[in-house]
Amino acid sequence: MKELLADWRIRRMLLANIMGSIGSGITIIAIPWLLVQRPGGEKIFGYITVAATVLLFGFAPYYGAWLDRHSRKAALLAGEVFGATATLTMATWILLTGETATWQLVTLYFCGMLYYTLHFPARFAFVQQIFARKHYQQLVGLMEIQGQTASFLAGGLASVLLVYVPFYGILLFDAGTYLFSLTLQSTLPYKADHVSVDQPRINAWRSLGEGLGWLRARPQFTLFVLCALAPFVAVMTGQYLFPIYVQKILEAPASVYGRGEMAFAFGAILAGVFAPKLITRHAAANVAFAMMLIFIIGLVLLGGLHTIPTFYCALIFLGLGNAGTRVARGSLMLHEVPNAIIGRVQVVIAAGDRLLRTIMQFGAIAIVIYADSAWAFIGLVLFVGLALALAWSARKGVLRPDPYLPEAPTHA
Repeated sequence: MKELLADWRIRRMLLANIMGSIGSGITIIAIPWLLVQRPGGEKIFGYITVAATVLLFGFAPYYGAWLDRHSRKAALLAGEVFGATATLTMATWILLTGETATWQLVTLYFCGMLYYTLHFPARFAFVQQIFARKHYQQLVGLMEIQGQTASFLAGGLASVLLVYVPFYGILLFDAGTYLFSLTLQSTLPYKADHVSVDQPRINAWRSLGEGLGWLRARPQFTLFVLCALAPFVAVMTGQYLFPIYVQKILEAPASVYGRGEMAFAFGAILAGVFAPKLITRHAAANVAFAMMLIFIIGLVLLGGLHTIPTFYCALIFLGLGNAGTRVARGSLMLHEVPNAIIGRVQVVIAAGDRLLRTIMQFGAIAIVIYADSAWAFIGLVLFVGLALALAWSARKGVLRPDPYLPEAPTHA
């Protein structure tokens, strides 16, 4: 990892991503908290979460096809421009009108979700393209540390800003982080050598089919990767549940919600530090199994013990389990999927992710309406437990080399 950090490109990229993630993270934390305090806010937040998931599901195939035909750096920069434009526009509107309408919160939340949809596939493909294969495990760990450090800082800042700073001020700060990230990433050297002049234009849905065909040829690998998404799906469902849980079950203020985000990020940072070393010694699949078990322990704590200290402890377990599984899954993806098709393969996996998210979010909304958010976490225990059992059944496909896999091209 020391060799990797000596590369000025990775240092600059990590700093840029930290700043952009802080901005988007503060927005994603602040908006649910503000929404659920309004009349009917719980239902509105639940439905906008589902709507954003469905809309972005339809957008993903086109973006995946575009990403495999165009510059990954251009995609990264476009994401930062979009984030800055959206937040600056809304901040100006709120400042001029003197009020924050519910539709503005809904729009900003959707823009935040779209930013993540633009940013992460592009960053994944960009990193795979410009760095050597031998660095992939360390890169995944570093990116997880970077992302969760940003979440840690975003949680701490949000807990303060929500109390002392008007919402338009928070948005102006967020826009500044996007612009800083845009400026820094624009200096990274890059050549889009996966694109040829005579490259045919591929239909988005045909592109989706090609990604699906690649995965269908490797059924055990595909089942494992999809099951390893379960902690992330549960976390995204938790983004709806956490503010409701803090307000309704713990009856605690915004500062507890923000510190909870910091606890989650702390656990994830631990995973980013230690998971790459564990993967080297014990294989990515085995690390993923252990991390999914840790994640389940966190869910059990949330569902069974309703105290603020337990909430913080549970979120550390959730952060560690989710990030550790992500590092293991990301390491497998970087090593197994050729760069020329990775955008299309990621679209298929993202489609599975969003389908599962939609189902789980509808279930969480129903449980919150008819029972309470604590029972929703028990439901997530069953979901992640089933995914762990299925991943275990597919372990042979990831614990040995895939004989049909060609060597992926590398770029030093």
